[in-house]
Amino acid sequence: MKKLIAIVALLGFASFAQANDSFVVNAKFYDNKNLIGSPVLVVNSNEEASVSVDNSYSFALTVTPIDDFTVSLATDLKLGGKHMAPSLVVELGKEASINIDGKELSVLVSKSSS
Repeated sequence: MKKLIAIVALLGFASFAQANDSFVVNAKFYDNKNLIGSPVLVVNSNEEASVSVDNSYSFALTVTPIDDFTVSLATDLKLGGKHMAPSLVVELGKEASINIDGKELSVLVSKSSS
């Protein structure tokens, strides 16, 4: 019985630790292949982070861990008069991008070391 309680406690701690992870998101925004911005955000899991630059762009995202190697990104990007809100599943350490009507979002997500 003690082993069962210890295993349940360990699993609970592991999921709690994963829920409190933070991530570094390197984003790039392109408008017709022209780089408009490249912010770097440190994001706590399951919390929204955002950045905006005057009339150039507005970007918000939430990072949700799936497992030790992948995360889900819920994004909201306003760029060049267009609005897009793609959801992506991204492998940590590998760049992913999406292009809609010449507006491109590229992201590289890694776990924060702090």
